[in-house]
Amino acid sequence: MANNKKPNTRMLILARESRGITQQDLAKKLGVTQGWLSRIEGGLRSVQKEDLMKFSEMLNYPPEFFFLEDKVYGPGLSELFHRKRQSVQNKLITTIYAQIGIRSLHIQRLLNGVNIGTVYIKHVELDDFEGNPADIARVVRASWRLPKGPIQNLVNVIEDARGIIIPFDFNSASIDAISHWQPELPPLFFINKFTPMDRVRFTLSHELGHIIMHQSYVNADIEHQADQFAAEFLMPEKEIRPYLADLSLEKLATLKQYWHVSMNALLHRASDLGEITPRHARTLWTQLGKAGYRTREPRELDVPREKPSLLNEILQTYLVDMKYSVKELARYLCLFEHEIRNTYITSDRLALETDKKAAIKEAERIISDFHKNT
Repeated sequence: MANNKKPNTRMLILARESRGITQQDLAKKLGVTQGWLSRIEGGLRSVQKEDLMKFSEMLNYPPEFFFLEDKVYGPGLSELFHRKRQSVQNKLITTIYAQIGIRSLHIQRLLNGVNIGTVYIKHVELDDFEGNPADIARVVRASWRLPKGPIQNLVNVIEDARGIIIPFDFNSASIDAISHWQPELPPLFFINKFTPMDRVRFTLSHELGHIIMHQSYVNADIEHQADQFAAEFLMPEKEIRPYLADLSLEKLATLKQYWHVSMNALLHRASDLGEITPRHARTLWTQLGKAGYRTREPRELDVPREKPSLLNEILQTYLVDMKYSVKELARYLCLFEHEIRNTYITSDRLALETDKKAAIKEAERIISDFHKNT
């Protein structure tokens, strides 16, 4: 920690918000007035060393975190019109965006030492396609050379295009995913790790639509546009039409296993394409509701979990190839070791490789000590 360097009060605010603590609550925990803390966060009062240590203890970030000068970006344009997120409490949304900001900062630091290759996700102007999201979805499928029919593993497809998918705990069932694309990074997709995979796949496609179509221009219809993109991306009109005749609950369940999307999404698609009468659709919606399938479809029909791997590969480069210890990685990302383990070393393979490396290092230390004493 540099003696002459002043703490970055923006990082103090970010740390506080990421822990879901209000300015008033933190002031109470510290035993100070809110006015005192407000002046600290506003840069009107200098931060003393003892204050910094208290912030570190209360917010569970190392003192070095508060000196970071990395640029942190907030929500993008598409967030302004996201209806579902507008129903979530402001405090929780503030916490989520602060956590995403810190995760994005970490990924930016990690990518300083790792080249993941060309990002094939590109921004497209809706006006160039006469405002038709389905046409854009068809172009994306073609440019990525996806085969006809269902996308077998959507997570792999997005990661092959160099989008990074991060399982995330939103502490809310109302948020399935949030996408984030800042200038220095590839697109990031934060997905609710507790959401069933059929919903994750549609939401990921929906967020992909936002990333591709809604970076420079938005309107009040962007949620519907992202849904149109997702529907065509996962269930191409020309290919799914023959499957949508004579729908029943049993047939929807069978189609779910083939197309890897929810029964609800299939029924919406049939309605949008005019392959089912409004009366028949109402009957099926009623049946889905009575069975409880509007909120949670049968677990025995769950789509197999698709596991992201790109972020783990980046971390493995540091922990295995570059031989970083967990302690060194924690220092690099300005986190405590326990949070590095809980946040990033989550895959069984990565944990095994990390523990193996630590065990080898400890064995080498014991052998070295033995030779020194003999």
